[in-house]
Amino acid sequence: MLTKLALAGIKNRRRDYLVLLAGLTMSAAIFYMFANLATNQAFIKANAVVKSATVVFGFGAVLLALITIVYIMYANSFLLSMRQHDYGLFMMLGAKRKRVGELVFLETLILGSVATVIGIVLGIFASKFLVGFLLDQLGLHLSHLTSLYVPAIIFTAVLYIGLFILASLFNLTRLMRTTVQKLLHADQEANQPKVRPGRQFIAGVTGIILLAIGYWALAAIEQLEVVAIPIALVTITLGTYFLFHATVLAIIRGLRKTAWAKKHLNGFLLGQLNFRVHDYTRMLTIVSLLFAMALGAITVGSGYHRQMPMTADSLGSYSVAVHNANAHQKSLMKQLNVAHQATYTQKVVGKTTYYNAAELKAQPFEMAKPTQKTGGKPTFYTESLAKFKKGGATMLDFIVLNPNKLGDFAQPKIVSAKAFDQLKGRTYTVTTVRVKHMSDDLKVLKQLDQSEQKRFPAAESGAVTVGTYEAFEMMNGIFGGLEFIGYFLGIAFLAMLASCLMFKILSGAPGDLRRYAMLNKIGVRRSLMRGGLAKEIGILFAIPGIMGIVDVLFGLQMFKPLMGAPMSPYLGIGSTFLIFIGLYVVYYLITLGLYLNLVMPSETLQD
Repeated sequence: MLTKLALAGIKNRRRDYLVLLAGLTMSAAIFYMFANLATNQAFIKANAVVKSATVVFGFGAVLLALITIVYIMYANSFLLSMRQHDYGLFMMLGAKRKRVGELVFLETLILGSVATVIGIVLGIFASKFLVGFLLDQLGLHLSHLTSLYVPAIIFTAVLYIGLFILASLFNLTRLMRTTVQKLLHADQEANQPKVRPGRQFIAGVTGIILLAIGYWALAAIEQLEVVAIPIALVTITLGTYFLFHATVLAIIRGLRKTAWAKKHLNGFLLGQLNFRVHDYTRMLTIVSLLFAMALGAITVGSGYHRQMPMTADSLGSYSVAVHNANAHQKSLMKQLNVAHQATYTQKVVGKTTYYNAAELKAQPFEMAKPTQKTGGKPTFYTESLAKFKKGGATMLDFIVLNPNKLGDFAQPKIVSAKAFDQLKGRTYTVTTVRVKHMSDDLKVLKQLDQSEQKRFPAAESGAVTVGTYEAFEMMNGIFGGLEFIGYFLGIAFLAMLASCLMFKILSGAPGDLRRYAMLNKIGVRRSLMRGGLAKEIGILFAIPGIMGIVDVLFGLQMFKPLMGAPMSPYLGIGSTFLIFIGLYVVYYLITLGLYLNLVMPSETLQD
């Protein structure tokens, strides 16, 4: 009977529950995708720097689990706020508190279980298609990555079902301790914070000091090492909370004294924020930190993706080297944005590669002079043939041009044209190509390099990289996993933080429904009410967003030692910020639309 009643209650409020179900499903899907990677040790060891990958994924798993707990807490608050008036009516009509409590328990558990199952199924499909799409966009191939991973399914199901059982018990306990009158009028209560200027000033100063310590710890990560992360996490969290607690109320009080507060519904808006400020301070602190982590992870991932080709460009004299180019390879080379191209004749006698001095004199071999400037291009220079024979010919870039790609670094020899013609070795032509910007020609370079390796495979297992493109591929193999982790963590944190904020805001909808109904009855235009809600929700999204951006600008200092020169976590940060903020705005618009639908569902609002 209780099960039927619980299902009937969900059915009657299916429009509101669909919002909750969609959010919880998305949360479970995101967690499964991450658990799929975090619990797969074969994937971690095969695709990232082994020393740091386990720590990164372990820290990420714990952090995402904590975020999930906060998320379900706010979703649970949204669920209870929608139904507490109905539960009060049931008790008023004679239902026993114990039976109503069991009903609350069942409703919460049913909804959570359905969301978990759908979320895991959705996560399996997302792991197959979305993760694959992300890897394609990044140009990465990660081995041991599977969409269906049983340990991840078990881990996600146990965590979510366990959390929903705890949430159900929490709802039951809260209901048993709440009077019928309070349940019936819970949406009419307001929290008027007390004003204590002295305490607020102390809190503000303390918050600034703690934030400064946290930012310093991140910048000094080379000296503090691993200790820097917990120091920064604690001090920045507490500092953000104290700063929000001190400034939000002060700003609201200041705005209420201005002429702006007297226009339209601005005074009503400030009153709404004033009543909720204490409850929202904790939430805004959490969201600002999640915002910083999400934006920081995507920025670092983007930094690796953007700068690895630039770094590879500075590691050698040419991008690719092609021997005895066939028609297909010549066609590919024509598609490149060539900065420099040269062709030389080689003769291989035993393990020694010989070059014609006349060719090198007519077309000197260009050598790279690396730059230490972040994102800078190396300068290229040539030497006289006599000087090149003494020094340049011993450079690795020139040595590895031998067609057999020998790993013993046999030094080539440069002989006169007459002596070269008399040699009885096998003759080759080698064409070196340097492109203007590797990032613009990665697809063509990949085809060209694969074709060259297929036609001229390495004769020895100890062969080294030939050209800056192969250096890029080697770097991609080492850091590609971290690049993927950055993007994946960023997307996961963004979805979770926005969902936490969304449900925290939506949990206030039942109380606002009555207030906006009153405004509607006294003749306030719906456009003004929509504008007021847009401002209120916009402010709640903007506060953690601004603080999160500040955290990221300081926090990226910790990645300087990890990325190393000439790479920098700040390069190209503007475009990354714009894309991320655009996604954040989309979440704001979704939340606003849902809130408007809950608070103003029809043209005429009834009491």
